[in-house]
Amino acid sequence: MSVGVALIGAGIWAREEHLPAVEASKDLVLKAVYSRTLKSAQSISAAVNRKLDLYTEEGSEGYDAILKRDDIQAIIVSLSINSQPEYIRKALLAGKHVLSEKPVAENVKAADELIKWYRAEIKGATWCIAENWRFLASYEYGFQQIKSLGKVLSFSGRQLSSVLPTGKFYLTDWRKNPTHQGGFLLDGGVHYMAGIRKLLSAQPGSGIDQVSAFTVLHRDYLPPVDTANVVFKTKSGAVGTFQISVASSAQVNEWIVDCEKGWIKIEDSKVTIGKDGQIVEETIPNERTGVPPEVRAWGESLVAGKVLKEQEPEAALADLELMELILRSGDSDGQTLSCTHQNV
Repeated sequence: MSVGVALIGAGIWAREEHLPAVEASKDLVLKAVYSRTLKSAQSISAAVNRKLDLYTEEGSEGYDAILKRDDIQAIIVSLSINSQPEYIRKALLAGKHVLSEKPVAENVKAADELIKWYRAEIKGATWCIAENWRFLASYEYGFQQIKSLGKVLSFSGRQLSSVLPTGKFYLTDWRKNPTHQGGFLLDGGVHYMAGIRKLLSAQPGSGIDQVSAFTVLHRDYLPPVDTANVVFKTKSGAVGTFQISVASSAQVNEWIVDCEKGWIKIEDSKVTIGKDGQIVEETIPNERTGVPPEVRAWGESLVAGKVLKEQEPEAALADLELMELILRSGDSDGQTLSCTHQNV
């Protein structure tokens, strides 16, 4: 059984990540593309070098026409953060399965309302969130290792990078002129929250419970803020720190989790484990950005008729909540805020 799929959105991520992932999936068949402009939609068709049905707002057939097709059972939504909910609702009402890009919505209130509507009103069609960090092999390996390391004592993370005004992602208008909270911090930050939440979930009671943060804007072209320094406290009492910046001259990507019986550090595909007085470094190759296994898993779940817990919208809501609390705390000069959506 193959599932007919349409790509909704033909931007950088759809073209460079979703498209090859769908093409490589044994369970998915790409049949159509929707984009605002014909030129953008044609870039997807050109990339596969075969005929795809193209739908645009410039032609006579747009998004609604895709939803009427019986041979398309599912869609992947890769649009600007604030515009996705409208497309998600329409697709679910039309009985189409949906995989939409993270974050689940532009704020917790909107996400919570959309999830409650989905759970109450939609029967049959399923909605999943594309959070590729949950499918990084290095984080899955780290998760399995932490299971045997005992209670989490502390954790720390640094996600430092530099978004330049000439960068390909910056040049997309909705990122360059964000209407969503946090700008680039929110867009990328939910990945890092998914990563640490996965690692902490290896030990019971280690979910994050409180957040305090200071935020600042260093680069005027990265509003509203581009840097945050954060303190987390878990339900079990462990305290963690986190630095995130898209305006840094440093390039760092790491999480460290310290437990009763050892510690683990993840830097992309490099995993370092300290245990029993020994330090071991492992290389756990990630499949690109995690998108290929993410899309492959989604296709398999559609065929099996069972949604993966990792792709449930509630999991993405928990990621979003942490980033929103970081931003809100920063706006309140470091006020400690409590979580309400971390029980997933």
